[in-house]
Order: sequence, then C-alpha cells, then structure tokens
Amino acid sequence: MSQGEEMPQGTPHGTPHEALSPPPQSPSSQPSEDSRDDLLLRISELSEHGRLRALEDLVLKLAAQTGIRIRRWDTHRSFRELGVSGGRAMRLRRALSRHTGLTVSGSMLLDHPTPKALVRHFDTHLARGGAAPGASPDVPETGRALPRSEDETIVVVGMACRYPGAVHSPDDLWRLVEEGTDATTPLPGNRGWDLAALTDTANGGHNTTYCRGGGFLDEPGLFDAEFFGMSDAEARASDPQQRLLLETAWEAVEHARIDPTSLRSTPTGVFVGVAHQSYSPPLEREPEELEGHSLVGSISSSLSGRVAYALGLEGPALTVDTACSSALVGVHLAVQSLRAGESSLALAGGVSVHSTPGPFAAFSRQRGLAPDGRAKSFSADADGFALSEGAGLLLLERLSDARRHGHPVLAVIRGSAVNQDGTSNGMTAPNAPAQERLIRRALADARLRPDRVDVVEAHSPGTELGDPIEVRALQAVYSRDRDPRRPLLLGTMKSNIGHSLAAAGAGGIIKMVMAMRHGLVPRTLHVERPTPKVDWSSGTIRLLTEPTPWPETGEPRRAAVSSFGITGTNGHVILESPPSDARRNPAAPVTPARTALPEAGDPTGFPAEGTAADGVPARRQDLPGLPIPWLLSARTAAGLRDQAARLRDHLALRPGPTDLDIGFSLATTRTRFEQRAVIVARERSALLRGLEALANDRSAPELHRSGADGPDGDGSCALSLHPAGAALMAANVPHLNRAFPAFGAELREVCERAASEMGEPVDVDELLREPGPGDRATQPGTSSDSGAAAALRHLLSGLALLQLLERWEVRPDRVTAHPDVLALAAHATGMLPFSDAVRMAAAQAACREAGPQEGGPTAADHLTQLAAGLSPAPPWVPLHLEGGGPVTPSALRSPHVWLGAGAPAQFPSAPEGEVGAGTVLALHGHGHGREAQGWLHLLPQQAAAAVGEDRTRRLADSLLRALAEYEVRVGGVDWGAVLAQREVRTVDLPTYAFQQRTFWAPFGTAHDGRQP
Repeated sequence: MSQGEEMPQGTPHGTPHEALSPPPQSPSSQPSEDSRDDLLLRISELSEHGRLRALEDLVLKLAAQTGIRIRRWDTHRSFRELGVSGGRAMRLRRALSRHTGLTVSGSMLLDHPTPKALVRHFDTHLARGGAAPGASPDVPETGRALPRSEDETIVVVGMACRYPGAVHSPDDLWRLVEEGTDATTPLPGNRGWDLAALTDTANGGHNTTYCRGGGFLDEPGLFDAEFFGMSDAEARASDPQQRLLLETAWEAVEHARIDPTSLRSTPTGVFVGVAHQSYSPPLEREPEELEGHSLVGSISSSLSGRVAYALGLEGPALTVDTACSSALVGVHLAVQSLRAGESSLALAGGVSVHSTPGPFAAFSRQRGLAPDGRAKSFSADADGFALSEGAGLLLLERLSDARRHGHPVLAVIRGSAVNQDGTSNGMTAPNAPAQERLIRRALADARLRPDRVDVVEAHSPGTELGDPIEVRALQAVYSRDRDPRRPLLLGTMKSNIGHSLAAAGAGGIIKMVMAMRHGLVPRTLHVERPTPKVDWSSGTIRLLTEPTPWPETGEPRRAAVSSFGITGTNGHVILESPPSDARRNPAAPVTPARTALPEAGDPTGFPAEGTAADGVPARRQDLPGLPIPWLLSARTAAGLRDQAARLRDHLALRPGPTDLDIGFSLATTRTRFEQRAVIVARERSALLRGLEALANDRSAPELHRSGADGPDGDGSCALSLHPAGAALMAANVPHLNRAFPAFGAELREVCERAASEMGEPVDVDELLREPGPGDRATQPGTSSDSGAAAALRHLLSGLALLQLLERWEVRPDRVTAHPDVLALAAHATGMLPFSDAVRMAAAQAACREAGPQEGGPTAADHLTQLAAGLSPAPPWVPLHLEGGGPVTPSALRSPHVWLGAGAPAQFPSAPEGEVGAGTVLALHGHGHGREAQGWLHLLPQQAAAAVGEDRTRRLADSLLRALAEYEVRVGGVDWGAVLAQREVRTVDLPTYAFQQRTFWAPFGTAHDGRQP
C-alpha cells in the first residue's frame, strides 16, 4: 500500500494483509464453482494495489503448479523469454481457467505477453465486473487519449549518447567540448576494412577514398545481447545502429531517474533518425547461420520498433530519414506527439554507424570530404566535411507531468520547426531563403524575438559553400533588433567530432543543454582564420573561437540548434533553461516513486531545501546515525560487480549527495534484476566498504548478497509469530516509531479501527510515548505486561508491524504461530475480523490470569462461548500452530485451539515442520545465530536490550538487515516505501553497467564500397 493511501478493508473481515493472497488448489483437484466464485469475490473486494498483488501470486503459483517457474522479479519479461510456449502455455491457460472459472482464450498470452500484463488484464475484468477476459484487448481503456494542449511546454528530462572521443554519456560529451578535444582518428582498423585497397590519396580508383580519418566510435560492435533478450545470432544479424539505440534508450530513461520497466504498456513514443544503413547484405546473400534474423535486423523500421519492443512502449514508434536533419526532425515530431496527447513521454534522437567504408568512397567521388578528416567550420581553410558517427537520444515530457512526477527538468524545448528547400540550385545545395523561413517559423513557435536567443549550435559541417550560406541566413534573422553588446554566439561541435549525420542534431542539443547548465559556451576548433565569405564586422554575430561565459541577460538562457539534410529537409530547435517554477515540486500523487524531491542546488531547476513532494515541509531525519540501505542489482553476477564499481567511481567524483538520497534513488529509479545486493550501514565509509567488497567479489559485514542464480532458495517465506516477539514489539513501539514514522501511522490506523469496533477509545499517544526518566520500564513477561490490556497492546502493535511489512511488500506465503498469538495470526491471514481478534485475545489473556474458580462460569467457559460464535473465513495463506497442524475455519470455532494458550513457548529450533523450508521471518526475541539456517529475526533481543537512542538505532539496524536478507533471498521489498517518510531526494546515479561483447557479422568485415 502506498504512503498516504487509505488502508483497504479487503475481505469481509477487513484484513489488512492483502499481501497474503489466496493459495490456488492443487492442479489435480477440480475446484468447485462456489470456491472459484469466492476466490474472485475476495480478490475483487481488495484495493487496486491489493488485487494486483493477489492476482500476481495466483498466476505465479498456478504457473509453478503446472511446471513453469516464473520468479517474481521476472514478471516484466515476455512469456516467450520465460520459455512459456506450446504445451506449457496451454497448461497455464487451462489452470487459469480451471481455478478462476474465467474463459481464457488461446491468444491470451499473445495479447498480454508478460505475466504483469496478464495480471493487469485480469484486474481490469475484476474491477469492471464485465466480459470474460478472453475477449479482445480493452480498446476503450487503451484508446483513451491523453490531454491535448497545443501550448503545453515540452521539456528534456533525460539524455544519453555515444560519440567519438570515448564519449559514453552527456558528461563525457561535455568534457570533450569543454576541453576543446579533437576526436579525429585515422580510418578504423578493427572493422575488417581493407584499408590498403580503400585509401587512394589521388582518388583515382573505384570505391576508394582520399580521406585519411574521421570521427569513429571505438567499438561499435559492442552490445549486451543477453540483457535485451537477444540470441547471439540475432545480435550479429542486427544493425549496430539498432543495438546502440537499445542501450542509449535504456540510459536516457535512467538518466531521467525513471525505472525503465515502469514505462511498459505506457504510451511512450519513439522517434529516431537514421541516414543510411550499410551493415547487412542483400537478403539473398544472408549467411546460413543468421538465417531468419537479417530481415528484421536490417530494415529501418526496426530502429524504432526494436526500442519500443524491448522497453514495452506503446506510443508512436517512427523511424525518420531526412539524412543529416533526422534527429531534429524526430525531436520536432516528438514534441508534436506530446502536445497532441499521443505520447506521455517520448524518446527522440538519431544514430549513425559506418559499418562499411561505402560513405567514404561515395563522398570522395564528389570531393566532399576533408582530406584529413577534420571539419574546419566557418574557416577560410574549410576543405570539406568530416564523416563521423554516434548516437544521441533525449527523453521528452510535458512540463506539467515532469513536475507532477518529480522528474529532473534539464531544458525546455521552447520552439521547433521543420521545412524543405524545395526547388533550389540543386537537390543537395543549401538554400538560404529556406533556412531563414525555417528560423522564423521556429521563433514564432517559441513566441520569441530573434534577439532573445543567445547561442546557435550551427549545422556548418566545414564546407566552403554551405557554411557562409548558413551564417548569412542566421544574420538575416537573428541580427534583427540585436544590440551589438549582446551578439549571437556561434559555434558547432562538428569541429570536435565531425559530422555524425543523423545523430548530429541530438548531439548538438545535448551539448547546448550541458552548456546552459554549466554557464559556459565551448569554443569551435580549427578557426584560425574565419571565412572571408562572411561579413563579421557588424558585430551582431560572434564566432566562438574561445570558451565564453554564457551572457547574463536577466532572462533564461536560450540556444538554437540547426540541422540541414542533404536532400533539403531542415530542422531548427530552440532550447531554454528550466523555468524558475521548476525549482519547486507541487502536489503530486504520493507513491513511493513520487515522494522524492529532485536534488537541491542543481542549476537545472530543482526545488529548494526542505520542500516535499506534497507541498508541505518534509520530515527530516531527526536521529543521526540511523542505518541506510543501498540496493544494487544486475542481470548477471559480473554486471552486479561492475555496477558496484561504477557507483563507487561515481561517488568519488560526486561525493555531494547524502547517503539517504543515494539509497532512495537506487531503490526507486533503477530496475531490480535477478542478481541483488543490499549494503546496510550508518556511515558513508561503511557503505563504501560494502561497495568495494561487492565490486571485488568479497564479503563484508555490511553486505547482503544473493546467490549465483539470483535470490537464494525457492523464493518462499514463512512468518513465525511468537508471544515473546509480540511482547517485545509492544515494548519497543516508541523506538520503532522514531526510526520508521510509517509505523506510527499504521499504529494509529489500527487503533482507530480498534476504537471503532470496540466502542471505546484507545490511547495511541500513550503507546507511542517514549518513557521518561521517572517511568518504570515495562519488560515483557512482567506482571505489568499481562492481562487484557497487555493482550490488546500486543495485538495492536503486532498488527501495526505486520501492516508496515505489508506496505513494504514483505509477503510471506505461510504463517506459523504459537497459540498465545493465534488471534494476531488469524486476523493477519484473513480468517477473523478485527473485532473477533480483539475479543479472542482478551479471552485468552483472561484464561492465562484466571486461577481455579468455584461455581459460575469460568474464563474458559467464556472463551468457549466466544469461539463457538465465530464465523471464520478460509485463510489467505496457510496457517499452522507451532508444534501442531494446520488451522482451519472449523478449528477456530473449537475452544481447544485457543485453550492451548499458556503452553510453554518453545522457539522452533529450525525452519522445518509446519514452517517449511526457505526463509523464515521471525517476530522473535531470541534465536540469535539462526540466520544461516534461513531465519531472519526482525527484533532480536540483543538489539532491544539497549537503551535510549542507541536502542532505536539498533532496532532499526536489525529490521533493515532482516529486510536486506529478505530482499536477496526472496525479493520484492519496496525500499522506496521503507525510506519514504525520511526527507529524501532523487539524485543522479550511474546508468546500467552493460556486459558487452562484440557482435560483427562476416559480411560487415570485407572491404566493400557498396551500400546495400
């Protein structure tokens, strides 16, 4: 249950434990129609959150019973990836139909291709009470348009890129341009090109080039195929441009502090540009070992379609080819889609990889390339453009949604325009009037005067004809009414890396976003002598021959980016620094993923210190030294080690974020994979020690790590309830409330229900009050900790903790309890309503206190009478008595199960018998040292023996370590909810550590100047 949500009443008994879902019957037995109806009725009466959890449990358990193992952390993966096809799919469909009574069509697993999507579909049916879920997908639901607003402000919330010069991130790109690095390198020798046959300085041979270099990615064939569910053959057959887009798309979403899997089934759009594809041969020459993969691996629609498929995005997916302007045209289309309500988010950008030397040969025949492979933009020495490559993607969102979701606002897309040269002086010749019209249209879209733009990142690739034409067009528009004291600053990144074709516009936007953020405009290289074909004397345009501080104008910083396609399609985008009101995060739905505040003090527009997502002052961490969890995960063990190393290196460069902000961001903005580790510590040094141990595959006291195949064991978990644990719980209420304020909220909710059902007030403040110096401490087992009042106190505090665990997504699938805490267990599993649990707990306490009585009804008689009047429901999960058998509804009506109370409370010696194998979560005060056997003690006696603030810290430490072990053994803790009521902000983290291998098909290695 999310923070702030009203606790659902759930079943007719109002059980708070929706996490304990109804167990399916054995597949060999045919459930009755009544039992199936009861199952669906009980699930349908839960909240949406509870329904989804119960249905997920149902699907996973039925899958397991039919021989299909689907682990909880794999529910976002397709049934195909999970090996569910053919006979397995048929068995699962039959089991679902048999145990729910619903019609499950043969195409259901195709229409809803992941377990999570299938659960959502069943939930839609239950929530609406409509047609059988075997019907076609819910068109009215998925077809509902998002709000449309032509005036909606669109912002950049995430970025990712690969460019020459070892650029693997926007930060790398900024370092490259800030330092004035020339990333030109010789023609690559690692792609199988026959360089001896290719190079001809005189350009006299067929399919040769006189160009000696350019801008090249170091290893364009590197790719993490396993991460994206691709076989080696499929990866080798796929254009490396597709693979680059997959990895940068994932990184762009992570850069926006969004868990990429949270975008599945959302109307997120994909608009990517490409200029040419030269990787794959004609299909009739497809190698046999790649047969069946080359078609999808080579067609241009796969560039956008594969990204949408891999991330499960359901908005428009378009591949744009307008040559050099493709990326900016993609951004323009994405902005339109967001304003039209087609997309909720949009990935936009471009990619270019030279798999063969064909482009070098083709442009050499036209004498279009600079011989040395360097772009001398705006220079009198301009002698042709420099071929380059790369990939750049932006994640765009409506500003109103970015504010509501707490996403970082990196820049505003103030305006954009696209047009065509039309009939000009040749199809590939630039057209100054068309460029002027383009700029004016973009300014009109931005509602800006020309003199309000500070900087232009020009297209200028370094050609003797095109560069002066572009500058004159800029002068004609941007010089109007411009104060010479505030000239337009002009530069281009092509002087650093060359012309990356379809990826150039995205790189220009990323450069300008970073420049606005840092307040510095980098210099343009190779302009010792500005071209004499431009009149630079007017003073309204200044060439950036040196790094220049961004002009201080009293207005937001603004920059424009231009890209002109070789076939005449032009793009112009105007950027602006984030608005001042983006520095506050107004009211938002309070969920664990949205209680965060963006990082304070960041120049990209983040909120002031102490402002919470709900618009009220955030709760501060008022007790220094509370432990903090850092959760890391990866698809593989090697990836997990690398992820730890990346975070370690990241924090060495950026030590500023608090440990708590880092922990919250790791928990809420990153996908949780099979391999997991949780580091729990109170100080940065200890957290880093655990990180270092994980990176080097060593153990450390702070480090909790899953096994080689992911979470240990069978993923099952039992909850063991014991009277000593309940008493210990009651004695530590104030300390738990101080460490976890959400516990106090749960206790208040439980006490309000208790007061309502008992008809008398419950003093929750007294329960939460910390003992004063003169108070006599109440210890479990003393006379003051007995009787009906103590029984009620134990019940209330125990329920509050169990509800807190449920909020944190700790979901045991079976419960074992000592008879003294049977009332707590029976209510937690949904067998008894709260009022009955209170009465039975009080009756048990009376029996424990009562001595021999003469005449008249005894306490046991009263308990017998109460038990006979109970109407228990079947338990959500199996309930066993400690040392006894299963507890059934009829057993609860018998006094014998209750009169066993007061028996010696022996702690089980191992997780066996009715507790079962796997992980055991114990609300015990003893049993130290059993963790290695699968026991996790939430409140060990050792921690509770301390006093004052140290006791609070120790209890918090014990509870968090138990949760950490639960995470790596079972999985699924909602760490965002665990940390939600402490003041938290999302911060930048390193993106995923892909485990890349080289995939380069044989047909991409031989020298072949042709472009298939």
